[in-house]
Amino acid sequence: MIKGIATAARRADFEEAPFHQYWKTVHGPLALQMSNLRRYVQSHRLSQPLPGFEQVPYDGVAEVWFDTLDELVNLPQNPQYQTGAQADEPKFLDMSKLAFMATREHVVIDGPPMSRDTNWIKAVFLLKRRPDLSVGQFQDYWLNGHAPQIPLDMGVLRYVQCHVLPETYAHGAPVFDGMAELWFETMDSFMAYWLSPRIQQIFGDDAPRFLGEGCTGFLAEEHRVRW
Repeated sequence: MIKGIATAARRADFEEAPFHQYWKTVHGPLALQMSNLRRYVQSHRLSQPLPGFEQVPYDGVAEVWFDTLDELVNLPQNPQYQTGAQADEPKFLDMSKLAFMATREHVVIDGPPMSRDTNWIKAVFLLKRRPDLSVGQFQDYWLNGHAPQIPLDMGVLRYVQCHVLPETYAHGAPVFDGMAELWFETMDSFMAYWLSPRIQQIFGDDAPRFLGEGCTGFLAEEHRVRW
């Protein structure tokens, strides 16, 4: 399947709590009108900042799965989207901050089964490649050079890399080149992982090898609308 990712930032007249409530209870059900939507997950940013990324321009990301790239690319022409979710977006989103990626998932750590009601902490990283690297070089190193360095004994339950499809760059470079998702059982287990000298050294040494400026990240809880 193909996974579309859209950044979500609240409109200036929305406080955090009403924004997240509206996104879950009003906007979320509208997406279910799309008969070809296979899965839909909202990742809502938590108030606790991710150390090192205290200033984040987004309040979450929306993730939608379709069988084919054509279905995702042609989403703006889908009448079920036009009259439902698309018409609702300006009512609560800052449309100037909406960024979109068409991606394919690469599961690096496939942990315990996840159900619709699984309550884990999720770390979301929106990544930009180093400008001197091609898309292919960036994706190859991220998957085959960086990913194997992530320890299997430090609380990561699941780790997924979402690579922007190379063919979509012909229509213009996306704001981000990919998204990393890591799930943990609790906030404490994430903090123990993220703040450990072992992990800080891995990222301190390795990030400059493939990442450029403009990366960001946040902690989130998932709201699984269609699972």
